[in-house]
Amino acid sequence: MQTCNYCKETGKCLSKIKLFNKLGVDESKNIYLSAVHKDLKRGQSLFFYGDLVDKIIVIRYGEIKSSTYDDKGRESISKIYVEGDIIGENSIFLDNFYTSNGVAIENTGICQIDKTILRKILIKDHDFSLNLIKSLSKKLHETEKLLEILSIKDSYTRLGAFLLYRARMTNDSYISLNQENIASSINMTRETVSRKLSQMEKEGYIENIAYKKIRIKNLDALIKLTNM
Repeated sequence: MQTCNYCKETGKCLSKIKLFNKLGVDESKNIYLSAVHKDLKRGQSLFFYGDLVDKIIVIRYGEIKSSTYDDKGRESISKIYVEGDIIGENSIFLDNFYTSNGVAIENTGICQIDKTILRKILIKDHDFSLNLIKSLSKKLHETEKLLEILSIKDSYTRLGAFLLYRARMTNDSYISLNQENIASSINMTRETVSRKLSQMEKEGYIENIAYKKIRIKNLDALIKLTNM
């Protein structure tokens, strides 16, 4: 772990997310000078249930899953963060604690930013405050959309809706998630996900390129199938 020279030299950590894209030079400098750079290996933990949210986390590259486990050890994924996402912005003025575990599902780079610095900027920078509100509103919308997907009873349609949701989230027709993570995200078994993906491929909606990669072939047909 070290001060993020990548941020200091290029500012690209900040430029990846809209929350920071209207900051002035001085504010940006204060953030990147205090930012802590960290690279995680696949499977490495970033935070645990009950940890204090004391920093804001920017995902530079890779993916982090936020999940919990029930009494039988079954995993439930509540969110998968991708490049450009931020974790903890709803806790800038609050001493919240994580209600899930955060684990890298592939090699991932992050920058951790001190909440105190962001609080000071929020108080005096109107545009930054508006961007934060937009960011929180976007995250709320995404959560509502995922809950809508989870309420779909038909497993085939639910899976299709989730793939469409992921494609829109990442703005990419390629979905890089393994079947276990897909299953844990939409309350299905891996075996059911595997069968339904094969069926979707036969019907021309998707292409199963590899175990961890799916390409949406017919976006319009998938939209019509899921009505989303």
